[in-house]
This record gives sequence, C-alpha cells and structure tokens, in this order.
Amino acid sequence: FCPLDLLFFSYFFIILKIRRKNLSKKYITIAVAVISSLCLIGLFIFFAIEWKMAYEKQSRMNAEATSSASHQSQKEKEAAIEKPEETKLVQKSPEEKQKVMEADGPTMDALGLRYDYANLDLTQVVQAYLAETGIEQSQIAFSYKDLTTGQTFAVNDTQPMTAGSTYKLPLNMLVVDEVAEGKLSMEERFDITQTHFEYQGEHDNYVAAFNGAMSIPDMQEYSLVYSENTPAYALAERLGGMDKAYEMFSRYGQSKGDLKTISRENNKTTTDYYIQVLEYLSKNQEKYKDILYYIGESFPGEYYKRYLRDITIYQKPGYVREALNVDALVMEEKPYIVALYTAYLGGSTESSDEISGLGIEQVGQLAYVINEWHRVNKN
Repeated sequence: FCPLDLLFFSYFFIILKIRRKNLSKKYITIAVAVISSLCLIGLFIFFAIEWKMAYEKQSRMNAEATSSASHQSQKEKEAAIEKPEETKLVQKSPEEKQKVMEADGPTMDALGLRYDYANLDLTQVVQAYLAETGIEQSQIAFSYKDLTTGQTFAVNDTQPMTAGSTYKLPLNMLVVDEVAEGKLSMEERFDITQTHFEYQGEHDNYVAAFNGAMSIPDMQEYSLVYSENTPAYALAERLGGMDKAYEMFSRYGQSKGDLKTISRENNKTTTDYYIQVLEYLSKNQEKYKDILYYIGESFPGEYYKRYLRDITIYQKPGYVREALNVDALVMEEKPYIVALYTAYLGGSTESSDEISGLGIEQVGQLAYVINEWHRVNKN
C-alpha cells in the first residue's frame, strides 16, 4: 500500500459520490479531469522519489566499493613494504665450489680440517668434525643463518646450554634502546659504588679506576670488549636491575623451545633464541653501531677469530665453567650469523675455573669448519 494506491482509491470514491448525487455530466467531466491530473502528478512524484532512492543507493554502493578498493590497495602496499621479495636460493655449480676447495685446500690441510664441504650440508660437515674428534653431538648446539638467502641450519638449537657472558649482548642492546628513546644519557656518569657484583675484587678495582662513576660508553666497552661483570651490572641498573633486564630479553625474539630467552635462575639459554638476537642486531646496525664496534674489537685471535684472521667478525664470546660459546656476525662476501654453544669441551666440568686450552681450540676449529662450508657453498 502506497500514496499512489490512495490516489486511485480516492478517485473511485469521489466518482461514486458524484453519481449518487446525480450531478450533471459537465461537473462529472471536470471532476474526472481534476482527479486524473492529481493522479498523474502523484504518479510522477512517486517515480521521482523511487528514482532518487535508487540513485542514492547506487552512489552509496559505489562509494563503499571505492573505499574498499582503496583500503585493499593500501594494505597491499604496506604488505609489500613489510615483506620484501624473497631472495631465490641460487646454488653454486660444482665447478665453482671446487675452485674454492682448491684455493682453500692448503689451509684446510694445515689445520687438519679437510671435509667434503662441497657435497655435504652444514650439519653433516659439523657432524663429521664431531665424529673425527670424539665430541658427543649433545655437547654442541648451533644455529646458522645466511643473511643473503635466509637459509638456515641448526643442531640442538632448543637444547638448554649455559649462556655465560653472552647475555651481555642483549643487555647492551636494551640500554641503547633506552638511550634512543631519550631515557638515558651517554654523557652522564653513574655512581657504581653500590652496584651489585659477582667478584668483590673486580668491583673494587672498577670503583677505584673510575673514581666511583662510569658513563654508559665506559660500561659498554668493558662489558663487551673485556666481558667484565661489574660494568654489566652497572648497565643493568640503568634498566631497573638485572632481574628486570632479563624480563626484557624477549624484545629480540623467543625460542620455539620451552626455554624462551635466558633463564635468570640457572643462566641457561638456546641458540634458537640467540640467532634471533643476532638477526635483530644485523637488521639495526646503524642503531647499534657502538655495540658492533666493541664486539668487533673483542678477543682478537680467539673464539670465532682464532683461524679466521682476514674477515671482519663481530663476536660476543661467553665462558663459564663447562661452557665455551660465541655469537657472531661474520662479514664474509655473503654475510651470515651464527650462535655456537658448547659444553664440556677439553674435559671441562661445572667445577672448572679456567678455560680449557683444548676446548678453546675446538671452538676455533668448529668456527673454521662452519665458515669454510659457507665459503665453498655461499660466497
């Protein structure tokens, strides 16, 4: 029922009334003409309203479609920015690999570290080294990532391993984050006389050497280059203490295993966590350039640098009792990152208080083996 129906109803009602009153034919004709005109006007108005409603509905649909398309286009642009085109994995030819094997052959033979680098994958090469040296696979955990192709390899990457001083790398990164946000100053000298410490003698030496106060650059240098504990505790105090710092380590990633970052209780961690820390570092090299400088200077000729002397290597080693570890960003022709953690090498135990000479040698050999595989297959 609509206004048009009402007009027609009124038309027939009026005609009926006129006839009942027996009005003349003239009046009937005039009445019919007037009512017919009204009906036509009403019909015109009705169709005009219907056309306007249909036009407005179509305009709304077009606007919604345009908005949706624009929103979808914006999402596609954002996705393109956030997810760059994946690099295709290009395999080197056997001839190319053989050239590297021949060029590096004399060094391999001199070190006694010749393996079938060209035909084995990285985990197989590492396992060949372990078998030859009598090291149990459970004593080694490593994670490797080629930063050019994204290819990864890992052994025991979620197995808990003692971290040692490697925690000082993400600790320093957290402090740099605070400086970048304007919450800390690189120029200010902070009191260290009441800083928590692990060794009284070391703490007292720092208090005396720095007249009781250190700047953040001082703390960075001595915690990263020399891996000292008192500067690390001083850095942690800038974040609210060591417990608070450990709670923040997940900022740079979390392991897929049960142990997500680093345990404050027992100093255990995983290479699956640390490879994410290294990747975060590699993606933000400008922000963390001071950290990279210090770890580039750390422990020359040892750990990952023991047999790799002509490559820029940013490394943070960690030693405590049975553990000899190293996290490294290796600037080969094709850069890569690696987290290498070990236990009980060279006969070391939880009671050891000195680095095993054989253990540190084996860490250097493992670094050479990993790097040589990368040179043969990636460079």
